[in-house]
Amino acid sequence: MSRWSAGSTPGSVKPVYGARYPPLHHASPTKGTDIPGRMNKFQDYENSVSDAWDTRVKVDESLASASAAKVLAAHAAGKTHRDEEIMPPVSAAPTKNSRQQALQRLAIQKEPLPSSVSATPQTANPIYPKLPEISDQPRSAAPMASAPPHGRKSILSIPLCNLVIEGGDRDQTRFARLRRLFSNGKSSGRSSPPVDVDLDKLREDCWMGIPHKLRPQAWRLLSGYLPTNAERREVTLQCKRDEYWHYVEQYFHSRFDDQNADTFRQINIDIPRMCPLIPLFQQKMVQEVGTVKNAQLENNNFQMFERILYIWAIRHPASGYVQGINDLVTPFFVVFLSEFIPQDVEVGSFDVSQLPLEQCQLIEADSFWCVSALLDSIQDNYTFAQPGIQRKVLQLRHLMSRVDRPLHKHLESNGIEYLQFAFRWMNNLLMREIPLRATIRLWDTYLSEPDGFMQFHNYVCAAFLRTWSKQLQAEKDFQGVMILLQNLPTQSWGDREICELTADAFSLQSVFDGARRHLSAQAASP
Repeated sequence: MSRWSAGSTPGSVKPVYGARYPPLHHASPTKGTDIPGRMNKFQDYENSVSDAWDTRVKVDESLASASAAKVLAAHAAGKTHRDEEIMPPVSAAPTKNSRQQALQRLAIQKEPLPSSVSATPQTANPIYPKLPEISDQPRSAAPMASAPPHGRKSILSIPLCNLVIEGGDRDQTRFARLRRLFSNGKSSGRSSPPVDVDLDKLREDCWMGIPHKLRPQAWRLLSGYLPTNAERREVTLQCKRDEYWHYVEQYFHSRFDDQNADTFRQINIDIPRMCPLIPLFQQKMVQEVGTVKNAQLENNNFQMFERILYIWAIRHPASGYVQGINDLVTPFFVVFLSEFIPQDVEVGSFDVSQLPLEQCQLIEADSFWCVSALLDSIQDNYTFAQPGIQRKVLQLRHLMSRVDRPLHKHLESNGIEYLQFAFRWMNNLLMREIPLRATIRLWDTYLSEPDGFMQFHNYVCAAFLRTWSKQLQAEKDFQGVMILLQNLPTQSWGDREICELTADAFSLQSVFDGARRHLSAQAASP
């Protein structure tokens, strides 16, 4: 037997040391070597590894099969709850050993999950947030901040009793106003002319969350996709949808050209990674290619996300496609999809192939224009060297040094750079940190802010980081802090947590937004 496996048994594992963690005791020098220094290093390395590289070691096939069966059984036992199949598992108490779970969450689910998922009863935490019905009882008592005043006055001038209230009559009044606004020109069974929308009033009513039945139309208006003028609304909507499909006809055939092949290849790599445990996004009809039985359709393939991302990249050559943009399409897609499926059906497991072709085309076009409006407001996040993200991370650092100095010092004392964790927060707008249902609820507020994605998001990130201040300060080394930051326990987050988060963010914005020098790069570092 070769020296690689001498003195070892199959399957044994010896510690592997590196430059950062060298062995405490080194092996004695090997005798009879012509080059002592080099041979000693090689001998130390050889002694530190297992015999895994020796292909001649015989393995007990029955023992290996039994071990594999145990692993598969344990894995199947851990997938009994539907929540785990829809939402990525996030440990409630992250430890240093949770790195393996974090890496498993990055696995790519290429095929749809078993059909049994769709037959499972709906859980309390679906991917699409549904606030209480307008006619139902108000939200359960929970501390929530009132919507920001139209005048944007300082939070310090508002009585505390007006900031922290229980959801109740205020929500019911707000929902009633939204219902009247989106009544589609019908009232009490009689036809009535549609009304123009006061955008400022709409933002106030939507800031604290939008009922799910009204969310699609509200998002179209808040994104600037639909005009507030009622007479131009239907004509504009039809023109924009036709314009998108004109772009598809004009540009999509060029995806295999040499100058565009790299862009399309990267899109194909990233799309399967979107929400790998949500069956909706693993359907080929959604992400890749699904044949449609329609002889009159020239392009008989559904490539919904591919088309949206590729057309946007072609029309924005200054930035092109950047990894992370694909995530920003998913909230719009889910919201506009919910408009065409029954209310009692879970969006996360809905089979898109059940929808008529015309409805799928409407969902795709609306998603394209709304994500385009979002990206136009933060495009410098994705241009060369991503200066927008660099600037926002620096602003977050300066803000945290003033609103939570102990946490700021703790991060710096452990060698934590804000760019190491906040880059993803800015690039993906916190979509990797909170569940999709919480993201959609958060975007209700972002879209209700004049500069929600560009400016208000910074204060949300600061409030989000402050939420975990005690837990982060309890971690005493670099590894513990980083693992917690990458696996924050937000699995059960919903409307209440987002209300508290946005209330804190609004208070920070009210204090610091008028004092730009607090957030400038020239401010003295603590």
